[in-house]
Amino acid sequence: MREERNIAPLLLGALLIAGLLLDWSALVFPIDIFRFPVNILSMLLWLAVTIELYLKREKWAASRFMLSGSATTLSFVAMVGLGVVFGIQLTPATTSYTAIIATLFLMSHLLLVTLRGWRDVRGIRWRFVVNHLGLLIAIGAAFWGAPDREELRAVVEYDKVTTEAYDSNGAMRVLDKEMQLEDFEVEYYDNGTPERYEARVRIGEEQATIRVNKPYNISLSESAYLVSYDTQSPDECRYCIVEVVREPWRYAIASGIVLMLVGAVMMFLGRTTRIKS
Repeated sequence: MREERNIAPLLLGALLIAGLLLDWSALVFPIDIFRFPVNILSMLLWLAVTIELYLKREKWAASRFMLSGSATTLSFVAMVGLGVVFGIQLTPATTSYTAIIATLFLMSHLLLVTLRGWRDVRGIRWRFVVNHLGLLIAIGAAFWGAPDREELRAVVEYDKVTTEAYDSNGAMRVLDKEMQLEDFEVEYYDNGTPERYEARVRIGEEQATIRVNKPYNISLSESAYLVSYDTQSPDECRYCIVEVVREPWRYAIASGIVLMLVGAVMMFLGRTTRIKS
């Protein structure tokens, strides 16, 4: 029985070591092959496996480990450690094997704990459910939605309509709406460095003003950012560089964050009520 209990953590350790070796060898996870609908199918498969783990929690050692306090500690330490490492290295977590393995482990543990503790003898534990479900939705939407996220850069000019943009690999993508530069303004500090600049761009049939750090929302899942301009002749700017970010899962992530905030308020109110009682 002791050997059986050691299988799950040993397997997790082996997977993490394998992920670290793959990352160290500079192999990049092929995230593009998991674009819609493959990511949806993968998510459904993960849900089915995790629910099966929960249903067999009395029989399978792996299920008992995933529901243990050790699994909670490991998932927390792993994610904090990865956040620090990848934050320093500026490495995209979505292309790291180690980060993907750790995130899948965290989500699986979180779902199992939620299934186990969503209700007790008094009924549904709403604060518990809202907090855990919010965290699971936020992490899950960011994880499963990552393959569908696109960052495209387009050169938008005065005398030419732009219909194409390019991703980080240099592959061409067709824009949903054509763009054309209509006006550009730049202000400078006394030392000659740009203080503020903005572009007025026609996007489809709409007139958009795009400023640095103030994107224009093209749609619910698409935003345009101003990242550069014609520095050779800024007073008569001939073009600007616009980055179009497509995030189809943006509002799913936001809904998870909102649920966590609601859960935090519910916990605060519940604690205040207990203190008064």
